[in-house]
Amino acid sequence: MIDVVLRVMDHQLVGPSGALLGNVDNLVLRQEAEELRIVGVLSGPGGFGPRQPGLLGRWIVAVWKRLSPREEPSPLMVPMSHVRSIGSAITLSDYAERALQDAAGLEQWLRRHVISAIPGATAGDDRLAGTTAGSSTGHDELPPPPADSHLLSALLGAEVVDDTGASLGTVIELRGLAYEQTGLEVGRIRVTGLVFGPRHLGGELGYTTLTDQGPWLLARLFGWWHQSDREATWTDVADVDWHDQRVTLRTRQNWQHPHNNTDPDV
Repeated sequence: MIDVVLRVMDHQLVGPSGALLGNVDNLVLRQEAEELRIVGVLSGPGGFGPRQPGLLGRWIVAVWKRLSPREEPSPLMVPMSHVRSIGSAITLSDYAERALQDAAGLEQWLRRHVISAIPGATAGDDRLAGTTAGSSTGHDELPPPPADSHLLSALLGAEVVDDTGASLGTVIELRGLAYEQTGLEVGRIRVTGLVFGPRHLGGELGYTTLTDQGPWLLARLFGWWHQSDREATWTDVADVDWHDQRVTLRTRQNWQHPHNNTDPDV
């Protein structure tokens, strides 16, 4: 089991050669066979912009599209079939390494000269440090996200309500299962549940699901702060309104507080 936000989002992307290829700026979700699955990874302003609030996010995406050499700019997606492992870093395949290096020029320029100048932005030069300018083959290309897909950023922070419309909090974390592992790739990840609660601060740092995360005092403080968090399985989800960012659960149940049952190295 994987805590998706904690274990994948904002982690470093690396190639088999050790080349640093940017960070995970967003994840691509797709509903398949009545299940929600993580099908790809986004890196760059096209994935980072939608995570930012209001005008700031729209401005980042607009600048990226304006400067893109492509006629119809779309974020480049690394399919999960090219993700080799999930650990302290996200290791990609040789093909994904070459493709990201080929497409890295504009992404790096925007991060260095535009995004890093935004007060409070988390995509400064430190996220580019070590990015390797490998030899470009000109042949390796990554696909755009599927037309019927959604971004993880549209689900995080979404309001969670029960079948009567009563608010239960917002989405803090997703949990998933890597069900297609072959030994060479992680493959698509099936979303098995979501963690929700009235407070978001600290959730992305793992204090929601891990009992031994960080210094003892912080762990106790955030444990108290997130004592109202609950976890629902994905089968409890009756509907997801992606436009209005609302998740409706089927019935009010005795949902349990999330516990640590994740594997940090997939």
